[in-house]
Amino acid sequence: MEKKLRTVSILLLFLTIVWLVFTAISMSGVGPEWGDEDFVRWVSDPDLIFTLNYINASLLTIFVILLYFYLFFYLKALNRKLALAALIFVPVYGGINLLCYSIQICLVPRLAFVAIEKQEGFLQVAELIQANPQSLAGLLNGIAYALLGVPSIVYGRMLLQRSKRYSGIFLLLNGVFCLIGLLGYLTNSAILAMGIMLGGILFLVSLGCMVTEFKIKIS
Repeated sequence: MEKKLRTVSILLLFLTIVWLVFTAISMSGVGPEWGDEDFVRWVSDPDLIFTLNYINASLLTIFVILLYFYLFFYLKALNRKLALAALIFVPVYGGINLLCYSIQICLVPRLAFVAIEKQEGFLQVAELIQANPQSLAGLLNGIAYALLGVPSIVYGRMLLQRSKRYSGIFLLLNGVFCLIGLLGYLTNSAILAMGIMLGGILFLVSLGCMVTEFKIKIS
């Protein structure tokens, strides 16, 4: 199982780095003063980075689900009921995020283009734009990461019990910051909402630690 966890961690490490880079590039042109119409116009003509970012994010979500299932099988001997209770949050996170990300690839840009042509429906389309922090899609995305924060905290603590010190610490901190990020979405606090991005960075560090702490030869 450690070999499987290490392999998935390497794949996720790559996908997460790509996500961070693509997100930084894609969001560099988004202004803090942007309103619904600005986001709709931006999404109506997406560039290649925008599209590739959401394809990558969808793949990332699938492999994150796989990672947490492997963590469950690796850690269940410590406390099966607790590990299973934490695992329940994972498919919910996956379903929400796959929906939020997949519609950004084709559906939302098409709806945005139609809204601009007809000069109506900006508010409805803006609610579907995940990059818009005030949108329903943005809120659902934040909730999804907050839900993943629960198994991150539980499994992080259990990894510490299995002597995977750094993997456990950073996975646990990832969970804490994801919950802080949700609080930011709910309170419209841009500073607290950054917890999602900080959680992503901590998740990246945790993956790096898993690559080094999990052994290759153990199956």
